[in-house]
Amino acid sequence: MSINHEFYMDTAATRHELRDVLVRAGIGFEARPDMTGREHWPDLSRASSPATAVTILDERDHSWMPGNGVLPTRRISFHDRRLYLDDPNTPLDFDEQTVQGVMALLHTFPDAGAYLEGWDAQVPLLLRRGRRLVLSEQQAQPGEFWDPGRRNLQALVDLPHVVEPLGPWEYGPVKAPAAAE
Repeated sequence: MSINHEFYMDTAATRHELRDVLVRAGIGFEARPDMTGREHWPDLSRASSPATAVTILDERDHSWMPGNGVLPTRRISFHDRRLYLDDPNTPLDFDEQTVQGVMALLHTFPDAGAYLEGWDAQVPLLLRRGRRLVLSEQQAQPGEFWDPGRRNLQALVDLPHVVEPLGPWEYGPVKAPAAAE
């Protein structure tokens, strides 16, 4: 079973522009060839490092979205490649690269609404709406994702932010603005 953190953005930036931001951020990602033209599968752009594989795709299906005020146009999936199984000195590389990648994207697209969900479980980790960045208070508790005593991932969040209750979000059908009546 893979471990993924899903980052959703409301941005006009293309998949390639998002991938290029991650590659230029200096956090270890290299561009990989796009996967396009596959029947019944979306086109996607890719990047990877030894610890993390990234796929970027257009988010067009708004039939089941969280009610958090962000209607995403792109989804950036950070996949744990489990480097730590071969190199025990890298236990946090995946989470660190996820946070660094998210920060690089938020810096580059400051007006983009966005949210981050963890572990394929729709656990709210972060929400940016109207340039206001919120980290999940629930996930800032001991032993959780943002726990500053265990994994100082909060120190990698280099944008002004607050730690407040975040989610769980109710999921349901959402009409895209172009489809609104």
